[in-house]
Amino acid sequence: MNILVIGNGFDLAHKLPTRYNDFLGFVERFLNIINTPQILQQGELKNTEKTVYKYIDHLIFNEQQLCKELEQLVKDNIWIEYFLQNPMYQKENWIDFENEISKVIQSLDQDMFFKDGEKSELSEKMQNLSNPFLHKKYSKYTAAMRTASALTHGKGESITYKEIRDRLYNDLNKLIRALEIYLTDYVEKEECNCVLPDIQEIVKENVKGADGEEQIKYCKVLSFNYTNTYERLYLDKQQIQNSIDYIHGKAKLFNTVENNNMVLGIDEYLTDERKDRETEFIAFKKFYQRIYKETGCKYKDWVETIREEYDDFLQDKERIINRANEYVGNDVQRMMHRLQASAVRDQKCKMHNVYIFGHSLDITDKDILRELILNENVYTTIFYLNRDVMGQQIANLVKIIGQDELIRRTGGKSKTIEFKQQKEC
Repeated sequence: MNILVIGNGFDLAHKLPTRYNDFLGFVERFLNIINTPQILQQGELKNTEKTVYKYIDHLIFNEQQLCKELEQLVKDNIWIEYFLQNPMYQKENWIDFENEISKVIQSLDQDMFFKDGEKSELSEKMQNLSNPFLHKKYSKYTAAMRTASALTHGKGESITYKEIRDRLYNDLNKLIRALEIYLTDYVEKEECNCVLPDIQEIVKENVKGADGEEQIKYCKVLSFNYTNTYERLYLDKQQIQNSIDYIHGKAKLFNTVENNNMVLGIDEYLTDERKDRETEFIAFKKFYQRIYKETGCKYKDWVETIREEYDDFLQDKERIINRANEYVGNDVQRMMHRLQASAVRDQKCKMHNVYIFGHSLDITDKDILRELILNENVYTTIFYLNRDVMGQQIANLVKIIGQDELIRRTGGKSKTIEFKQQKEC
C-alpha cells in the first residue's frame, strides 16, 4: 500500500494562494471595497492584486447572493478583527490562525477558572480578561463590573465569560464558512497547469494482478487540505475516488455555516488529568471537530490493515521458528531446520510506503501522524522544500515521536524514515 499525505505546502507548490494570510488579505480588501466601493474604479491596482480585485468585482456585481453571505460572515467577525490587528500580520503579512486561536482560548480558559494562580469554580460574571485584544474589546464591561452601582442600573452593561466564549465559537464557524467560499469560488477556479514530478511518481504504479496481467495500482491519499487540487490534477477516471480521505473536511461552495465540515481548530492544551474533565472549550479543538463534523477517517482502515499484516507476519515467523527449534531428528536435519529458523528470524515484513508532501508535521496532527509513521512495516519518505523547512520538520517530528525514536528510524538497519528534497514543478 502506498499512502500519500498532503498538507498546505502541496497547494502552495502548485502556486495557489492558500495561506491564511492570502485569505485574510482577500477579506481585508473585500471589506474595504464593501465600505468604499469607489476603490474598484480607481484603476491604480498593484499587479499582484489585480486578480483578487477582479474577483471581488465579479462577486459584487454578478454573485450578489454569495457576496451578501460573505459580507455577513466577515463583517463584525471577532476573529477577523483580531487577525487584522495582529502585529505579526500587520508587520510581516503572515499569521497562523490555529496558533492565534489557541492563545485567545487558553487565556479565556485561564480567566474563567483561575483566581490568584489557583483553580477555582467557574466564574459566571466576567471579571478580568488577560488577552489584550479581548480586554480592549470588552473594556466597558470590565469597567462596569468594577463599579457596584453599574450592576444595579439595569442597562445591560454586563457580560459573562460564557457569552464571550459563545461569540468566539459562532464567529469561528462564520470564519470557516468564509474561508470555504474563498477556496471554492476563487482559489479552485484559478488556472493551474503545474504538475509535480514527485507526486506523479507516487500516484500510480504498474503491478501484476492475480491473473499475471499488468495493472495500475493507485495510491491512497490522506489530505489535510480542504481543496480539490489533487483530484483536479492527478485523479484519473479509473481511480476510485473514495481512496481519498479528507481528514479535515472538504470545501464545497453550496454549503452553509451549519453543514460545513471543514476543521479549523486547536491542539489539546490541557494536562491528561484535566482534559477529560474540563470540556468548556472542547468545541474549539480539532479532535472534537473531526468527530462532530464527521470528517474522513478512512485512514483508520488503512492503518488497521497495515498492523494486521504485521501481526500475521510475526505469528507466521514465530510458528516457523518454534517448529524448527522443536524438530526431532538426526543432527544434520536439526542443523538444517535451525539454519532455516535463523533465515526466517532475519526476514523482514513487506513494507508499506507513506509519502508526506507539503506538511509541516505540526504537533496539532500528532495523533494521526503517529498512527502512520510508528509501524515497523511502514517506510516514510518526507519531502521538504528547502533545508530550512527540513530543519523545522525534524524539530516537529521530535515532538511527535520523540528524539530516540527519530534517531532509531533515520539510520542503521532499522531505518524507516528518510527526508527527500522535492523537485520543482
